[in-house]
This record gives sequence, C-alpha cells and structure tokens, in this order.
Amino acid sequence: MGDDPSCKGHLNGEIASRPLNILIAGAGIGGLSAALGFRKNGHNVFEQSRTATDIGAGILLTPNANGLLRRLGIEALKDGAILRQRHTEYTATGQLLMSVDFANNAGLFQHPDIFCRRVAIHNSLKSAAISPHGNGPPVKLHTSSRVIDVDGESCTLILENGSQVSGDCIIGADGVKSITREKVYDTKPFPSGKSAYRFVVERSKASCIPLAADLVSGKGEFLMWCGRDRRIWMYTTHFDELVNVVCMHPDGLSEVHESNEAFGDIESQVDHKAKMMEIFEGFDPRALALLELAEPTSVRIWKLFDMDPPATRIAGRLCLLGDAALPFLPHFGQGAACAIEDAACLAAMLPPDTACADVPERFQLYEECRIVRAQKLHHISRRFGDDLDLDDKVALMKRYLPLADFPTQVLSHDEHDHATQKLREFQYKKNPPHWSMPISFGPMPGPRQTFYDRKADGSSSISWCARFKTSRTLLLNLLPRHLISFVGPGGIAEASFSLTTYSNVSWLGGKSYSELGFYIHGVQCAKSDGSALPGSFLAVVFVNAADAIAHDREELGIPKVFCDLEAQREHPSGGYVVQASWHGTNFAEIRFHHQAANGFSEAETPRGSDSDAVEPASSVFTHRYIPAVANKGKALADCIVCLPTTPDRRSNGAEETTAGAGQFAATIRLNAHDAEKLPTLHHIAHRLAELPVIQIVKASVTEG
Repeated sequence: MGDDPSCKGHLNGEIASRPLNILIAGAGIGGLSAALGFRKNGHNVFEQSRTATDIGAGILLTPNANGLLRRLGIEALKDGAILRQRHTEYTATGQLLMSVDFANNAGLFQHPDIFCRRVAIHNSLKSAAISPHGNGPPVKLHTSSRVIDVDGESCTLILENGSQVSGDCIIGADGVKSITREKVYDTKPFPSGKSAYRFVVERSKASCIPLAADLVSGKGEFLMWCGRDRRIWMYTTHFDELVNVVCMHPDGLSEVHESNEAFGDIESQVDHKAKMMEIFEGFDPRALALLELAEPTSVRIWKLFDMDPPATRIAGRLCLLGDAALPFLPHFGQGAACAIEDAACLAAMLPPDTACADVPERFQLYEECRIVRAQKLHHISRRFGDDLDLDDKVALMKRYLPLADFPTQVLSHDEHDHATQKLREFQYKKNPPHWSMPISFGPMPGPRQTFYDRKADGSSSISWCARFKTSRTLLLNLLPRHLISFVGPGGIAEASFSLTTYSNVSWLGGKSYSELGFYIHGVQCAKSDGSALPGSFLAVVFVNAADAIAHDREELGIPKVFCDLEAQREHPSGGYVVQASWHGTNFAEIRFHHQAANGFSEAETPRGSDSDAVEPASSVFTHRYIPAVANKGKALADCIVCLPTTPDRRSNGAEETTAGAGQFAATIRLNAHDAEKLPTLHHIAHRLAELPVIQIVKASVTEG
C-alpha cells in the first residue's frame, strides 16, 4: 500500500492494502455499475444515495453500453428489453424524412441495440451489487440519508444525519445536482432552453386506436416527429407491452418546478397533459392520438440542463463519473452509455491488486481515457438538439454527417477493453519490461522478469563443466574475427562444455529446463577506446526449452538452438553422463568420472598451457547477428554482446558447492552424423566433432 497516511480503511478501523475501501456518492445506473465492477474486483464498496431509485421511463442501450452491462452479468433482454429494429423520422405534420432498417446491421456489432426500462436496468444492477451471492463482498448500500458534503483530503462523505464515513477514495456519481462536483471544479449546469414531457402508455391501448395502431405495429421501431423547435419520440419496451413517449419543447412554453430528486423531475400528481397537447397542436394526428392516451397524472416534465465540458474530473482521491462529471442532453442517446463507460473504465483502473497509494495516478489515467471521448459525444448530443430548418431538406440530412464514424467510433467501442489496454501501457511505461516476440500480447515472462505474483525464490541448479585443450586454429574458425581475437600466441587453446539444469524455475511455473553451452576461452574484444576486454566467447548454447531460447536470443543475442538434453547419475560409480541429442540421435556425450582427491591419472592431471596466463575473466562475449528482412546477406544487427556471467557456469547467484567428496575426470565424445539424422544441427555438430580433445583441463559438478 505504501506509507500514504490518507490510505485509511475507516470502514473497519484498519489500514487498508487490498482490497480497497471505495466510497460512492450516488446510486444511479452509473454509480451502481461502478459498484458492481469494484465488487467483482474484490474491493469493499460503500454506496450512499437518498433513495437508490432511478428516474425516467425508457432508455436506449447501444452496443457500447449493453456490452459493458452484459460483462457485469446484466442481461437486459431477459428483463423485457426490445431489440432496436428500425429508426424512422417524420416532419411534425407526418411527412416521411427517413427510415433506416437496423435489423440488417445487427451482425456488425457484438452486442445488440436495445430499448429498455430504466427501472429494470437499475433494479438488476442493484440486486447484483447487494446480493450475498457472486464475486467479492456485497456492496453496502445506504439510503437513509443523503450526502451533503465531501472532504476530498480525508476521503470522507458527510451525511445529512450528521454521520460520516471514510475510505480510500471517493467516486462522485451523484448526478446533475452533484455535491461532489463542487470539490473538483466550479463549473455548474445551466438550463439548455428545452424541457421534455415523459410518460408511458400500454401498447394494447394504442393498438385499439385506429390513428395510433400503425405506430405500434412494428416491434422495435424508434419513431420521431421533428418540428422546428420541438420533437416527439416514441418506442416500445418491457416485453413490447409499454410505449415510451418523450416530447421535447422550449422550456418557456411549460412551467417547471424542480424537485429534490433531479433537475426538472416533477411529482406525478400534477396534470401536465392539457399543456402538452396545446404545445404540440398541429403535429401529425397519429402522434397526437398517442399523446391523448396519456393518463393526466402520469405525464412528468423534465427540464433539460447542459454544462460546458470541464478541464478535469478528478481531484486527488476524488473522481467523478456520469452526469456528475459531465451532464448530457438526451438528443443522442449516449448519456447513460457514457456513465456506464465511465464506471467500466474505473473498474478496469482499480483491479484486485491495486495499492491504495496508486489510486491518484489511476484516477489520472481514468481521466485521460475518458475526457476526450465524453466531450466528443457531449458535443454531438448538443448539436442534435439544435432547432431545425424544416424547409432545408439538405440541412436536415447534414445533421447526420458527424455520425459518419458512429458505428466504428461509438457503437463498437468497448471501454473495458480500451481502459485495460491503457493500464497495461501505463504500467509498461512506468516499469519498462523486456520485450520479445510476439509483442502483440505484451511482454513475456522470462529469466529476467516474472508476472502473475510468482515468487522468484526456491529455484536451484546443478552444473557439469568439462574444460579441455584443443586446436587453436579450429577454434579461431568459429570466432567472428573482425570482432574477437585470441590473447597471446600459440597453437593450442582451451574450450569447455558446460551443462546446467535449472529446477523449480519461477518464470516457468516451477518447471525445469537445461542448457549446454560451448565456450572458447582466452579471447578478447576490442573496445571503442582502443583497449581490449578479456573473456570467453560463447559460440552456441543447446537448450531443451523453447521459451528460454526465444528470450535469450532476442533480448541478449545469445545463440541458442533446440535439442534434447539429459544428465543421469551412474551407479555405483557415482559419476554422471551428459548427453545432447536430436530426436534420438546423440551427437555429444560427456562422462564425468568420480575419483578420489589427487586420483587423476597423469594424462588427466591439469597442467600448464598456452592460455594459463590468461585466466577467464568475468566477461562472456556472444555474437549477436540479426538478419535484415528480405535483404539477403545484410544484417540489422552485427555486434558483440558482453554477458555479465562467469564462463564455466550459468550461476543464479546462489552459493555453489562441489557435488561429492572428491574430484572428477571427464571424457568427451562428439559425433557429426549426417544431415539426414541431424537436419537442423548437422552444421554445428560437424564443426564441433572436428575439434580434437588434447587434454581435459578441468572437470567439475556444482550445485547452486
């Protein structure tokens, strides 16, 4: 968690690390979506709302929002939502402007376009959030008292009843009349100049009215009548049993009294029907027949508020989502969708392993993900609410030009996937990893990095090394002479085979692998300042694990190739036999004979050589060569890499001890075979088999 003193888990009186204690002010669709997402991540969630109900009769859930709800386990179609099949627009008097078949576009998107009741979505979210079943601790939903103030410094909500509750961070999801917004910026909502009547009627009643019957005959059709400064929308929902109607008009034509719930939400006991019929006099008789079906006390009025987009939506450990961050006008059907996207983004930014100290930077990343997209959709929503010039048919159709990229940029967007990738990229930038192909899926676990909370300790190794004298001329033929040279004169040089088996390797999930390296000793590499760096040259490494080959070839330039490797203990002698083979064809065998101290024969006793004056240094060189693509004979990289490891072994940093009480002698047998038996390794085996083993200089078995 870190030492941040503000990371207090005041809900339980303890210091919080994992999970986080998250406070949410507001329990509308956006707030509950966030709460459910946090719960699934294992965090503790305290959500405060006066009523925990949602206003509004109907809602359009486009694929970008519906997909996020489905990810949370909310299937709106099971709760009575209706698939959107067609979009039709008329002039106010009933002249057809356009009719688009949405059913033909259904295959373009992963999730369907649907009409549903807001209360059904809200209830499903609330039930899932507080249910004792499901992932993570249930959300603590409190409705006894509303939030009247927020202390962003201490992450404390102050309630109307005088109580306070604190946590690790605060999410402001308290709508247009947000209290939490005041702690982030001074911008306030203002009247947009429009209000809307809303009501629902039973579809069965509309079907009995001749003028209105054809309006509800097509399932899943969105209908709109466009006047210069007023419009009527309608669509069916709730198992196709209810007709949702919205009537937009200049707010100066109707009287609006604000309630305590939200801007413009009026108690249903007021009769607004007569005024509504007066405002829409002269509209298409079919639309008016539908309006006549409204129960007088069921018509509610909604004053529409707008707000200029702010420059930020966060302040330390406090952040805003939905209408609290940026209220939307309803003309584009993306207000609730943006709130759901905000919630999905926040949940992605605070995964289960989030430390409290990381919350401010995660909120900053949330803002970077959301602010531009939200402002773009907000702008389009404004423009779609502009008054229309009904005599200019071209202008009427041009208002759809901003939607040229609507299917790709809006409907196909998945904020969870988008935010998750942004978090990955942020973490890569914060802690740069080693990269190796394929990079499309992110950095791969490897010898120099591990993921998934795997422990790095507990691994072990055992190494078998046989160092011998051989022909310097043949070794010279294996060196990149323009980069590496021998130190000193002579016709004999030293080389070694070193096999290491690594066990319980953390980055391989506790599995084991082996690698057999061939080293040429007593060489030097010229430095740019004219001096020479002594060391050993690693010509090839045989490995029996493809993962280890890929990482070291790409990251370090080590010349690794695949083969089968095996080291077995010989009983009762106590020696070992090391074998390298390819699909059953053995091309290298090294036997280590266990002998008593000072028990070497004269031929096996280590003695001086031309390279004794040059003890192997800690440097190991390898030749990194990367061929250019489609440019035969050219290289993207042709250089020497200096590896900081000792030449006769590949140490993992643990203390090494000699295996057994005595010392070892060794015998080396190399077989070239032919290209039929070693199709991918014959060129290497052939050159190694040319080397004469003049004398064994050193043989050892070590454990680390």
